[in-house]
Amino acid sequence: MQLTGKKDLIEIIKERIKKEGAIPFKDFMDIALYYPNLGYYTSEKEKIGGYGDFYTSSELDPAFGNLLAKQFNEIYKSFFKNESFQIVEIGSGKGYLAYDVLSYLKDNCPDLYKNLEFISVEKSKYHRDFQSKLLKDFKNVKLYENLENINNINGIIYSNELFDALPVNLIRKVDGKIFEVYITLENEEVKEVLKEPDKKILSYLNDLNIDIPDGMTTEINLVAKDLIQEIGNKLTKGFVFTVDYGYPSKELYKPYRMRGTLLCYYKHTYNENFYQNVGLQDLTSHVNFSALVFYGKKVDLDFVGFTDQAHFLISLGLMDIFSKLQEKGDYKSYERLNRLKTLILPKGMGEKFKILIQAKGIKNPKLTGLKNLPYESDRYKIEV
Repeated sequence: MQLTGKKDLIEIIKERIKKEGAIPFKDFMDIALYYPNLGYYTSEKEKIGGYGDFYTSSELDPAFGNLLAKQFNEIYKSFFKNESFQIVEIGSGKGYLAYDVLSYLKDNCPDLYKNLEFISVEKSKYHRDFQSKLLKDFKNVKLYENLENINNINGIIYSNELFDALPVNLIRKVDGKIFEVYITLENEEVKEVLKEPDKKILSYLNDLNIDIPDGMTTEINLVAKDLIQEIGNKLTKGFVFTVDYGYPSKELYKPYRMRGTLLCYYKHTYNENFYQNVGLQDLTSHVNFSALVFYGKKVDLDFVGFTDQAHFLISLGLMDIFSKLQEKGDYKSYERLNRLKTLILPKGMGEKFKILIQAKGIKNPKLTGLKNLPYESDRYKIEV
């Protein structure tokens, strides 16, 4: 299979291989997604919505951001009343979720809004420029390219579909031994080769007691490990909300996932052609939430709860929104009801997307969003 996609990006990958030899799959994925101005996430290509490649919960309806903000306000009143309060969104894209969160807080939570500093962290300059216009009517909003100059956060750090898009190391177990997948080119054709794994990969597997079946190819997200620890170090007191799709280790590495979870999304279809449409399609893998909990604890992030989007939103009052729309009974209300149902559908977004909540400097908090929890099967049970 030959590399296809953005010619400039393909030339960068080819030059890298020519110079260094085979490169880790992680490095290929990093270039494809994040190379300045050319990568999938750093370019001006439309990514989300009808003209993009996938939908997010915030794109479907403001209720997702509004109910998230409702939970943030409860946290403010319980643990930060009359204090300066910061909310940080990492990987904020065009800022639509930030807009919904800020709109709710401005209209319904005057005490919090008065004391709020909202920080949006987004790598893409194109998206930051878009946000500067979208969020211009809200006070005290700051835009950053990365977390480097952000410190001593008192409040909340959250992300929505960030961790699934981080570059991953691919590993394969052959005859009882772990190898790392590298890629090279032979006569312009992509060839995967197996090499000794980075020692950090073996430490990760050992830390989390992961023993994958022989023959399995799967993902190890060392970037996520580092990021959750960076987030924990930035937080002085408060909460971390991670909204994404994935599972605990026990579920993620079961034998029926012998090919792992890595997928490409292109124009609302998915495929496993990782080397096609380079720079034009999304590459994602399921998040290992056990890893976020384990490595988060090393920087004093305590596990608070783990749920799915349906239970979280319903606990926070989504059914009240349903009732009001049904009472109106007009066409627009029923249209919105259909969109809201998508947020909580079993086997769909309601079950697919999970919410992990961690806290620092706050003992045994009780949050409304965790009032009703799903049955604790392997898909939800995290060893802490």
